[in-house]
Amino acid sequence: MLHVLASLATLAQLAIVPTITRVAPLRTIPFDTTIATAKLFGVALDLEAGGKVRIVGGTTSTVRVQVTANGKHCDDCIVTVSQLQSAISVRTGRTRANSTPADLQIQVDVPTQTNILLTSAGGQVEIEGIDGFVSGTTDFGALRLLRLAGAVRLETKRGDVTLRQSYVRGSVHTDAGRVLLEDVNGDVQGTSAKGGVIERRVERTAAAP
Repeated sequence: MLHVLASLATLAQLAIVPTITRVAPLRTIPFDTTIATAKLFGVALDLEAGGKVRIVGGTTSTVRVQVTANGKHCDDCIVTVSQLQSAISVRTGRTRANSTPADLQIQVDVPTQTNILLTSAGGQVEIEGIDGFVSGTTDFGALRLLRLAGAVRLETKRGDVTLRQSYVRGSVHTDAGRVLLEDVNGDVQGTSAKGGVIERRVERTAAAP
């Protein structure tokens, strides 16, 4: 538990501290960059512009961030990618005040063993193939989680949640929507304030002391 708290603290610091060892300048959309790190601890995403985000873990030793406007013009959308020691920050925003989330498509490819901290103004979230601590919220949009291992604490204020083919501990929650746990082992709870919870082939095991 202490290790998990330390992980969250480090990623949270990355999300808010302006002092960084390497800063990419503000860039307009579309955006595509690849960062090589000798030892990657985690990735923090602060998506103030919202949009659909897909995070995929794989055999890569780099982090690749691609942002597009889904074929729609978004001339005030910006993105930055910054590095602090062994962690990376990805931020999106808009140069003009706008309460409507942009229709962005954000693809982030990371090594499998990466911790993820996500905050989004709204949009579907897909996370696949991550072996680490995954924590975050989106103001609206479905959460689609596949092949996770480690710990999770994810929430959407409005949208369905699906967690499949995973061995995890922690929780997933929606304020308004359905929760589906399917082919899941470990110690994880799915809850919904206004919707049902469906479990298929879920086997819970006691968490390690």
